[in-house]
Amino acid sequence: MCTLMTRSHGSTRENKSATHYRPPSPDPIPGVMETTLLDAIEPFATEVHLAPGQVVVWEGQPQDAWFIVLHGKLSVSQVVRGELESVLAELGPGASFGELSVFNPAPAAATVTAEGRVVLWKVERRGMDKLVGDPDVAWVLLKSLAGKVRMANARLVEAVRWSLDSAAIEPGES
Repeated sequence: MCTLMTRSHGSTRENKSATHYRPPSPDPIPGVMETTLLDAIEPFATEVHLAPGQVVVWEGQPQDAWFIVLHGKLSVSQVVRGELESVLAELGPGASFGELSVFNPAPAAATVTAEGRVVLWKVERRGMDKLVGDPDVAWVLLKSLAGKVRMANARLVEAVRWSLDSAAIEPGES
C-alpha cells in the first residue's frame, strides 16, 4: 500500500486506502558514512535539524544543495493529478539527495519531507565545487548518480509495462 497525501500550506492529510506501484527505496550510498569520507565532507556541510512533517525541498522550487541523511527518515513525493502526492521513496541514514540539481540546475523534481526527527548535512554549491576535487567524494557521488539513473530506468520500464498491460486487449475484444 502506498500513502497518497494532499498538502496545503504545510499541512498534510493522508489517504492510506489508495494503492499503486511503489518502487524500491534507494540504498544508502556505498561508503558515504565511512569516517574518512565524512571527514572530507564535514568542513563544507551545515547540520540541519528537521521536525516531523517539515519539508526540506519543495517540488518545482529552485534547489542547489546536496543533502546527506545522518539520522531519521524522509519521504520523497511528487504531485500527481493535481493535489495528490505519491510517495516515491523513503530515505534513511546514509542516503542523499539534491546532488543532481547542483550539477544540472533545475527546479526540484520532488518534495522531500521529514517523517520524524531528522538530522541532515547540507552542502551548498560552493562546497560541492570544492568537494568534487576529492577523488573519494567524486567517486561516491558518481556511484550515487549512477544508482539513481538505474532506479529511474527501472521505474520507466515498470511504468511502460504497466501501461502496456492495462492497454492489452483480451482475445475476442476489439
